Amino acid sequence: MQAAIIDTDTNILLVQECPLLNGTPPTLDDFYCFPSYKQACRTVTYVRKKAFKSTSVISDLHADFLVVSVTLHNKDCKPPTINIGNCYNRLQNRNSRTRDQPTHSLDPLFHKIFALADLVAGDMNKHHSRWEAGRQPSQWAQNLVDIYNAPNLRLANTLNTLTSYLINNSRPAMLDLTFFNQDQITVSNWHTYLEHKALDHTPISYQAWPKTGTHQEYKRYNWRNTNWTRVAELLPRPEEVNIQDEQDFNHLYHLILRALRIGTPTRRVTKWSRTW
Repeated sequence: MQAAIIDTDTNILLVQECPLLNGTPPTLDDFYCFPSYKQACRTVTYVRKKAFKSTSVISDLHADFLVVSVTLHNKDCKPPTINIGNCYNRLQNRNSRTRDQPTHSLDPLFHKIFALADLVAGDMNKHHSRWEAGRQPSQWAQNLVDIYNAPNLRLANTLNTLTSYLINNSRPAMLDLTFFNQDQITVSNWHTYLEHKALDHTPISYQAWPKTGTHQEYKRYNWRNTNWTRVAELLPRPEEVNIQDEQDFNHLYHLILRALRIGTPTRRVTKWSRTW
């Protein structure tokens, strides 16, 4: 695996369901290794040593997800950082013929991992035609599409590139998704390595760099000047709203949030900026 990426610009490598030796994932000489848990971990994050000055884990250890903060080499006293989340979206029932139950592990994905990370990647276990043509949507997949449609989030995957080859001879699928905050970082060279497949997932590598010179910068919304006419245009009419389950409720929530963000002016500020 290291030979395949040593001469590339890759600085992040993600592996799902990595083969373990005595409970420990394999090491790569030129990469830091961050397993999500000491034993029986689902996700492993590898960070190229030469690309970053320091790394640290900023989430609680969990078998199914890990958030790592990496700091770039920089001469400034406050070098830029990137927070990377690598996760496995555990199904409520591992029997693929049984429908997921509400409030499964998408809940920590939405409310914890995305709150900590600039980039969230991993096995989402959701099919949808937005990233794989011709696929029937899985239950709860619409909530991931809402993330895909958010103003500041983008999908780094090459569309229709398969990432999961199930060992039960099921149809290969694109289940490993990489979402990133385009206001904070740039992601390029997203690539899979089928020849180094771990169990039923291909390793995924990419190059990630921050857009801003300091992690003290962030986007602020001027809510007093929200264009409510524009917001109303982006929202469905009341008669079009049909909430049947929690997925429909989450979808409406994301639509409202997206409309407010699009209809509200913003500017990039630092802690020294004047109030709006």
